[in-house]
Amino acid sequence: MLKPVTFLLLGLMTLVGCAPLDQSDPDRRNHAMILLQNNGLVPDQHVRTYVEGVGQRIIGATPAVNADWDVYVLDTPRVNAYVLGSGSIYMTRGLVALANSEAELAAVMAHEIAHLVAHHSAARSERMEQVERQVLSETVLADMDDVQRAGNRIASGFAAFTRQQEADADTRGLIYLAKAGYAPQAMVDFLRAMIAHETLEAALAHRRFDPAQANLMSSHPASAARVAAVEAALPTTLTGYMGRDAHLDVIDGLIWGADGRNGLIRGDRWINPVTGLSITAPPGLSFDVGEIVVRAGDAEGRYISFARDLSRGLTPAAYLTELWLPTMEADDLRGEASEVRTRVINGRQTAYVDFPLRSLQGPMTLRFVAVALGREMLEFIMIAPAADRAAMDSLFDTLQTVRILPRSRLDDLSPTRIRVVTAVPGQQIDDFIAMMQVDSLARERFLALNNLTAGAQVQAGQRFKILVQ
Repeated sequence: MLKPVTFLLLGLMTLVGCAPLDQSDPDRRNHAMILLQNNGLVPDQHVRTYVEGVGQRIIGATPAVNADWDVYVLDTPRVNAYVLGSGSIYMTRGLVALANSEAELAAVMAHEIAHLVAHHSAARSERMEQVERQVLSETVLADMDDVQRAGNRIASGFAAFTRQQEADADTRGLIYLAKAGYAPQAMVDFLRAMIAHETLEAALAHRRFDPAQANLMSSHPASAARVAAVEAALPTTLTGYMGRDAHLDVIDGLIWGADGRNGLIRGDRWINPVTGLSITAPPGLSFDVGEIVVRAGDAEGRYISFARDLSRGLTPAAYLTELWLPTMEADDLRGEASEVRTRVINGRQTAYVDFPLRSLQGPMTLRFVAVALGREMLEFIMIAPAADRAAMDSLFDTLQTVRILPRSRLDDLSPTRIRVVTAVPGQQIDDFIAMMQVDSLARERFLALNNLTAGAQVQAGQRFKILVQ
């Protein structure tokens, strides 16, 4: 069960790329936390060995050539990279899969390793400690505005290498990339792939993405500006190893997206492939599968998440009042709570309670909902503008979609994987788009996955990534 404040902070942290996570000395604890929050390491030893090799090749091209640093591949679909000041470097499965060449993967490695070589983490840790001390010394959080302000400051501390440090890491990374024998152009290629990926992810989540605007929670410059800066810093000699075929050989068959441990997304529906539990996203929202919770939100202030826990023999009302709400700190929930209300929805006992919140978007309603499901309890957190009853109703109506699908509907349900296909004479882009086994936006997904423009031409022998189930 997640406290709302803790949950919001964790949500903010997932927005951040290139996040240094070393608050102080306890790197062992940080390492364990990273593994826990990212499904551990990718089980495919071949993938791990490949990525580790690329990392060591970059390390060998730096002044820290003799550093005893470790490279890990996290089993999460998020496209991200992390470093610990002690020398642990993390690439995610999603990042490895998005890259279209070994040189692109090496470019990300070079950027991260540049942070370590330049000791950016030490400066960031000192700044983080200062932020934490200041936040903790201030008055107790009194309302949601204060929660958000404190959350922004703490999360930005986790996020922030400064923009100058990010630019420095790009510049140093280009040098290391070239010295290791890779084509420096690959750094620009991957940044463009990230823009295409983030644009697609925004479309799938029914939100707008503007590459000219910096993410509010990110220390990185705006994506378009960063591409321009890296292009301007490219060395005059752009030759070097790309390793496209070698990279595609490694990622052929790699899982793309959720691996099924916390459910899969099919269209607007989340499905647990083991139990058959199915929940449909509210209109206009799209579920994102995290390692702990499933969530969705929009710019208008609607937010919903759910997780599962054991019911411990309690009714939903008792679960709320005796187990869930007592775990909240007194300062987490300010304001007068509504009475606990109970309903039977599709034959399932349900209980919920509302709390008033104030946010930067105005007054909000926070609703906790417990739904009995056999020996489990579904925990829903819903947030909507207080003045917009229809918005909360649209979230609450999600409970009407809770179903247990028959086993026959689950037999063919499996994670989406990358398959690498080779063009034969006469094939066009549309031929490969037709091979994509996805629910929507097949063209956009294909182009983003392969970092192609809409007018790209196909040559015989060219290899592409497609998504299959």
